[in-house]
Amino acid sequence: MKILQSNAGVLTNYEVLALFRSRGAGKDPTCVIAAVAPSEFKVYDYLEQTVASHQTIEIIHKFVEDCEKYDLAKGVMLNIVNIRPSSAVEIDPVIFVKLLLFCCYLNTIVDS
Repeated sequence: MKILQSNAGVLTNYEVLALFRSRGAGKDPTCVIAAVAPSEFKVYDYLEQTVASHQTIEIIHKFVEDCEKYDLAKGVMLNIVNIRPSSAVEIDPVIFVKLLLFCCYLNTIVDS
């Protein structure tokens, strides 16, 4: 994986994990292809324990495509991809927080 443009947008946890893997990050620090900072190893270890280690780019693209009919914000979809809730109970807080923020935003517009 090659970085084409820095700060071009947000990445899913899967994409960050894929970047570390392409740079040679793994359980064995002696098998590293490029220079990987100790903090990157910690992030790699964390991401290996999350759902990102089981995802593929095809799964993520299909999810985003399926969610287009719900008109969700990109940030909400990113949170759902990274968390990968397995029930409605787990997804409700993600949607609720975004709805709450949107309501606060509307209140500031109305008050101005």
